[in-house]
Amino acid sequence: MAERISFKDLYMREKEKPTPAQAFIDDIASLTCRSCTTVRAWTQGKQVPDALAQLQIAQKYDVDAGTLFPAP
Repeated sequence: MAERISFKDLYMREKEKPTPAQAFIDDIASLTCRSCTTVRAWTQGKQVPDALAQLQIAQKYDVDAGTLFPAP
């Protein structure tokens, strides 16, 4: 039997799903054992992750750590 749900409820269900950007933040936070707030600070250039976190991210995405976080 088909689920009985309103169009608005379908929309609200979709709206509650994480965006791709939020999923990325959550994934990196889990990978590096850091908070989502810290990862957001990295994405905004307000903070730079330590060497271990840089290495973890670089390995996950198969990129050079120096390229991910170039020195200013």
